[in-house]
Amino acid sequence: MELAAAALGNLLPKLGTLLTDEYKLQKGVSGEIRFLQAEMESMQAALERVSKLPAHQIDELNKIWVRDLKELVYDIEDSVDAFMVRVYGAHDKPHSFRKFFNRTIDFVVQPDPIDIDPRMPSLYEDAAKLVGIDGPSEKIVGLLTRGEGVQKQKLRVVSIVGVGGLGKTTIANSVYERLRRQFDCGAFVSVSLKPDMKHILSSILRQVSQDKCSNAGEKDRDELLRSIKDFLMGKRYFIVIDDLWGEKAWEIIKCALVDKNVGSRIIVTTRNIDVANFSSTGGGEVYELDPLSHEDSRKLLCKRIFQEEDVIYSGLEEITNKILNKCGGIPLAIITIASMLASIPNRTKYEWYGVYNSMGSGLEKDKTLDNMRRILHLSYGDLPSYLKPCLLYLSMFPEDSVIRRTDLVRLWVAEGFVDEKQGSNLYDTGDRYFKELVNRSMVMPIRIDKYGVARACRVHDMILDLLISLSAQENFVTIPKGPHIKSTVCKIRRLSLQGNIGEKRAECKKDQTLLPATVNMPHARSLIAFGDAVQWMPPLSRFPILRVLSLNNVTSKIIHFKDLESLHHLRYLELGGHFEPEILEGIGNLKILKILDLWGLPIKELPTSIIQLRELEQLLIDGETSLKLPDGIGNLTSLQSLSSLGNLRTLNFYGRHGPSSLDNISDQWRGPAHLQVFDGHSMTFTELPRWFASLSELSYLSIRVNVLRQVDLQLLGDLPALHFLELHVDWFGTTEERLVIGSNQPFRSLTEFEFWHHSRCWLVFEQGVMPRLQTLRLRFEVQKREGGGFEVGLQNLGSLKHVTVEVDCTGARTRGVEDVETKIRGAVDSHPNHPTLALIRRRERLMVEDESKDELCGVRSA
Repeated sequence: MELAAAALGNLLPKLGTLLTDEYKLQKGVSGEIRFLQAEMESMQAALERVSKLPAHQIDELNKIWVRDLKELVYDIEDSVDAFMVRVYGAHDKPHSFRKFFNRTIDFVVQPDPIDIDPRMPSLYEDAAKLVGIDGPSEKIVGLLTRGEGVQKQKLRVVSIVGVGGLGKTTIANSVYERLRRQFDCGAFVSVSLKPDMKHILSSILRQVSQDKCSNAGEKDRDELLRSIKDFLMGKRYFIVIDDLWGEKAWEIIKCALVDKNVGSRIIVTTRNIDVANFSSTGGGEVYELDPLSHEDSRKLLCKRIFQEEDVIYSGLEEITNKILNKCGGIPLAIITIASMLASIPNRTKYEWYGVYNSMGSGLEKDKTLDNMRRILHLSYGDLPSYLKPCLLYLSMFPEDSVIRRTDLVRLWVAEGFVDEKQGSNLYDTGDRYFKELVNRSMVMPIRIDKYGVARACRVHDMILDLLISLSAQENFVTIPKGPHIKSTVCKIRRLSLQGNIGEKRAECKKDQTLLPATVNMPHARSLIAFGDAVQWMPPLSRFPILRVLSLNNVTSKIIHFKDLESLHHLRYLELGGHFEPEILEGIGNLKILKILDLWGLPIKELPTSIIQLRELEQLLIDGETSLKLPDGIGNLTSLQSLSSLGNLRTLNFYGRHGPSSLDNISDQWRGPAHLQVFDGHSMTFTELPRWFASLSELSYLSIRVNVLRQVDLQLLGDLPALHFLELHVDWFGTTEERLVIGSNQPFRSLTEFEFWHHSRCWLVFEQGVMPRLQTLRLRFEVQKREGGGFEVGLQNLGSLKHVTVEVDCTGARTRGVEDVETKIRGAVDSHPNHPTLALIRRRERLMVEDESKDELCGVRSA
């Protein structure tokens, strides 16, 4: 229902756009479009009436009508898009839409409307911590650590077994985080139902080697096994193998797990007791995880709804106990139902009884997948309509995928799932959608930053199972099993090819046919290929209306530049792998491309035709390598997320430190007028760019330079909105030794300043500068300051409250370090505000011991 409504919501504004002066349609064509617009608006009203009916009152005829309406709207929108692309690119003559009309007339129905209760977004931002894990965690720690002498030194495997959603992964991770520092190395990997063994082994190798084996992804399976075995030889390791479904995957992984009687430990989590017993043979242990007690279940539900462990509103006690009984002590069920209850604006027992009655038989006696799916489906059904297609889109990703928030939001925007709200751009709105899904416990937030924002998410495998099922029912996503696809009467709208074809070929059935090069995908809007799957996709020329294309492991043999430049409907393009730069030569033909992701590609120069992409909003490139920007880059006036152009607000670079890709921009070039954040600490500029002087709205600046000069401080000090400055001066260059921040560079808005330097460079603050500075962080090498004082004018920073000084002890003598620290304490103690001081030593192990008295006497006598 909601997918049809979302499709109509995308189509109607486009029909309105066609009637504007921009397209200058012939009179007859305009009339046809107005007719079509009126028909679609009537259907939208009818759909709204149907959507207000209780689920049990929507008969099969209405369900079929909604399904066919959705497919019809998709077809019309495809045709409208094709028309717009032709007008935009080649100014073709308009064509008629009359062929669609006959199909629409018979769709209108008039059901009686019934009001439903409104739903609101979840009330709480953060997911509460799971309760009830302390007891199981303690028992598993005991199983891992018990024993004496030789017995304690042998390799031991502890298998945690229990039904899905019970919290096995959470408990295993809790134990891993608690104990891993007691071991030489460790790894945490998820196996899942359809394991990609090369990916799993690569992950283990990267983790146990702490990324020293940078070429792990280039090794085959046997090479990976040997490399892991060689690295673990003689080391005490702790590895978690999460979500193990079968014995075969364990037999492969076990080949690399050497036992040299040094006390190594392994945790395996699984739903299958036979797999648990098999992986724990030879002195291992099996721990069967029980459901949460009623008391812990109650605490979990209360924390998710009321933010307290033992508070239930008056009148809700009885219904709360009934709901908890149906959840059967399964944390996943409790969390999703609690998130649903938290979204109900009026917490009355009548509304909660409505939820209870919708839960079916529950999990109190039968914890089967069907019953769990029924509870999760209830939470899905409670989502606002705009979130449902966004959530279903997650079925495009393989199990256990780490999905970056920014990537997901860009995909939603390209698909047209995000509604543009007044005063907010689509990407900001998409971020809010992501947070709502997190708040409703439909996705698991990971990689939480210092501001409490999740940078990525995972989908619990039981929720993913539901999404895949719903996507198949709605013909939303097609996921072939390996390089084969079942014949289907439905039009393929979105295609997710999920790799590791060697193992998946065995799963293909007789009624499936190979994806041949001659297969057309005339209605496919999205194509995402993971892993090896890119090797067996049809040619891109078979996807005429593709909006989203995401391919990894691309080679020049897989795609041809002529095929790529013919994708005129493309909004989102992500390419990764190793291919010739010529593939991108015709990219300028993709006139409505909005997102171009070339992250991690070895590209030294952007193609000249990129300057034709006037609709491009996001350009993602790796800041690790030097990049030459073509002449005319200023034509990309729609760019928002990478460049130094018109609408840009934030510019971030990530990756290893390397030469700046912006070093070659002329000093006369003006930066983006509205840039507020520039985070370039992962790349090194030769010197501060002169065009920074034009960044009048810049509030946050993190930058690394080889050379810092007095004139650079003048430029930075004049930036009126600069609140945060992180300035790193590298080892190289000829930076002046004494730099003064004086009254002609006041830094009048700066509240936080961090200065790192690895040369003899030193800063001095004069009176009246940085009047709002509250936090100062300094880092320097003691060896380059030995004999020098700490007379930096600290007393002239009148608002100072917090000082952090990191002293790098590399090559310095103990006495020199202590002397510098004494001077620092003295300078801070004498400040009139008495700011707090954090004094930190870095690289203390590289400090040189002082000479003994005998050595000193020997030197003097000599």
